Amino acid sequence: MNFLFGDGWILTAIIVVVVLLLLPSMIVITSQQNVKLIETFGRFSSVRRAGLSIKLPWPIQTATSNFSLRVREIAEDVGVKSLDNAFVVVPIRVQFAVRDGGEADAFYRLEDPDAQIRSYVVNQVRSTASGMTFDDLFRSRDAFETDVETTLAQRMSEFGFKIENVLVDDPQPSRELREAFDRVIAAQRLKEAATNEGEALRIKQVASAQAEGESLRIRGEAYAAFRNIIAEGNAEALTKFTAKTGLTAKNALEFFISVNEMEAVTTAAQSGGRVVFVAGSAKDGIEPALFGALTAAEDEPERSIK
Repeated sequence: MNFLFGDGWILTAIIVVVVLLLLPSMIVITSQQNVKLIETFGRFSSVRRAGLSIKLPWPIQTATSNFSLRVREIAEDVGVKSLDNAFVVVPIRVQFAVRDGGEADAFYRLEDPDAQIRSYVVNQVRSTASGMTFDDLFRSRDAFETDVETTLAQRMSEFGFKIENVLVDDPQPSRELREAFDRVIAAQRLKEAATNEGEALRIKQVASAQAEGESLRIRGEAYAAFRNIIAEGNAEALTKFTAKTGLTAKNALEFFISVNEMEAVTTAAQSGGRVVFVAGSAKDGIEPALFGALTAAEDEPERSIK
């Protein structure tokens, strides 16, 4: 009886010792924002989330190390060739995380998730950019981000990951392309400046021509009004003259012409002119006394034309 009791005690002690030895391998402690995957004889069987849990002892079941569920980011400067053969560098950042239910795929299917996701990002960015022109990369950056994000989300979902966000900065053209764009912009600015200067000159010339035309019109109207006043005055004078002298209008006009010519000759002689022009029609109608004054004036000039 004592022998049996002694054997039972020893067996119990052995069991307790074994349990104590195996207990650490049965406890699974998972950190926050992490998971651990449980393998039964090397095959995946379950996922343990943050907190304390129990599994079968080793070597029946084993637990992997903490597998992070945090959002990670990949930053890459992707060199691409656009549809119009422009070589640019597209700075891109992709934020991704393990999707719910995809822990096993994310852990087992990709040996190096960061490197392999980076490869997918580079390939997808180049594929998308190759169908867009250089201007489209700038103007349609949101569409570019959406296209890349949608395609990556579909492909990476197969590997247990979800794409949180895709951020694309302004594409950076090569030095040669920047210089070419600078020359194009400079040429456009020079063209615009020349166009503006030409337009300003045209406006100035049009304004000057309009002002000159307005001036000529005003002077013409003034001259016409002046001529009308003279004509009306002459007509009135001629009417009164013919009424008092009884001469015909023709004789009166010839008389006025003779008077004007004699006044012109007298004015020229009094001014000390060197050359005197005498109309032929005035010679016969000049009175003898006035003709004598004209002859005396002709002695002083060097030359006289009759």
